[in-house]
Formats: sequence, C-alpha cells, structure tokens
Amino acid sequence: MSRFLVTGATGFIGSAIVRRLESDGHKVLARRIDLLAATDGELSRFVEEGDATHCIHAAWYTNHADYLVHEVNRDWTDASCRLATAFPGRLVVLGTCLEYDFANVTAPLSEHAPLDPQTLYACCKLELFESLAASSLDFAWARVFFVYGPGDRSGRLIPNMLALLDKGEGAGPDNGGVRRDYIHVDDLAGQLVRVALSDVRGPINTGSGVAPTLSEIYAAGAEAFGRPELARANTETGGQPPLIQADLARFRREIGDPEARDIATGLKDLIG
Repeated sequence: MSRFLVTGATGFIGSAIVRRLESDGHKVLARRIDLLAATDGELSRFVEEGDATHCIHAAWYTNHADYLVHEVNRDWTDASCRLATAFPGRLVVLGTCLEYDFANVTAPLSEHAPLDPQTLYACCKLELFESLAASSLDFAWARVFFVYGPGDRSGRLIPNMLALLDKGEGAGPDNGGVRRDYIHVDDLAGQLVRVALSDVRGPINTGSGVAPTLSEIYAAGAEAFGRPELARANTETGGQPPLIQADLARFRREIGDPEARDIATGLKDLIG
C-alpha cells in the first residue's frame, strides 16, 4: 500500500486530496510541521519518521486578498526546496497555470508553451520548478488551472456567484467574454493522485481541458438553482487574457483520460 504525506492537508485542495486518497484505500500520514519555521534537521526527522512513499506538496500561502503579491511567497519557495531535498520518495508539487505567458494565446496551453509569470506568486512557483528540474529528484510538477468546489474561499469568483444566486439576486461577471478552465476540486484531487502514482516527470497540466466563458459559467450557476433568469451576460474582456485553458494531451497520453465533470454538473453537485 502506498503511504502518502500531503502538505497543506487541511486546505482547500489538500483536504480534497486527502479525501480522494482515503477513498482509494491509500494510507495518509497524519503529521504536522511548520514548513516555514522547520530547520533542515527537523525536516529530515519529520520525513524519516513518516516513512512515506509519496508526497503531494499542496501547502502554500493562499490568502485571496494578497497571495499574488505577498513576500511570504519567497519563503515558501525556500521551504519547498528544503522539503523536496529531504523527501526521498515520489514527489508531486503543485504549480500554477499563472506561470504561462498569456500574450497572444489562442489555443489551449501545453506544457511546452512559453512561460512568463506576471506576479510574485507565479514567479516563485516557477523558481521552485526550475530548482527541482535541475535536480535528480523523482518529481512531477502539476500545473493547476482554476479550481472551485467545497471549501473554496469567499472572495473568489464562483463562491461569490453562488452566494448571490442563493439569495435570489441577479449576478454576472465583470468580464464575461473571457474563457477560463475551471475544474472541480474533487476531480483535481483525482488527477493529482493519478499523477503521483504514475511515472510522469516534470510539468504536467491538470484541469478540465474546457474553457467556457465566464458568462456561460454564471448561466450554468443560475440554471443549477433553477433560476436561469438571474444570470447576466456580457462579452467584455477588460483587457484580460481572453483564453486560459489546459491542454491535457500529455495527461491523456501518459496517464489516461482525466476525470473532470463539466461546469454545469459540477455546480449542480456543489449546491446539492
């Protein structure tokens, strides 16, 4: 039986990973450590005593108000490098689609697409990836696109949308014409577990592989409540990248068909 160490196990994505691992019959090690404060010796003892075969590193600073710009991102890069050095087994680290260059994008982004992070968060993720890629570690770098689902933080697009619709209020996005690849967090967890159990090394996209417009997402949300008239649509882009969508060809080729429910089904499942 595989034994998994999951960092950030109580967070939005981390808790979904734990749920999936347990439902699949894997052992999840219940261990806690402050990764930012731990010394190299403490990290080594933590890893050795856990004796995990796999690690999915989901921990990072995620406060919605400032995670893109907060200086603590640099600390997480350093702590993640030290964790990776200490862990001897199979390692999956969560990257971000924000590492990609979105200029002039007209098609889904493959793992070979140009990189050009525009925020400190994405720059630090890319710095961590490059450090790991230069090592001999057995690691996969899961570039995560947009995520929604149970446990999502208030202030983000889909929780805000659902809160308004639940109150019977009309709702619409500011930039309804942009297309974004949203994946249900439980489907993402399933993809990440499969990546961990595979032989894939280096970057691999995780997402739904589909990018509806934000207006279409709002329409699906209103339909899930049985109130389609509440959705307001527009075709604005507001200068934002018009398309951010995962190319999942590598996932399909090296792992198999990725599980990812469509946004309409996911929103219906979410509101129950």
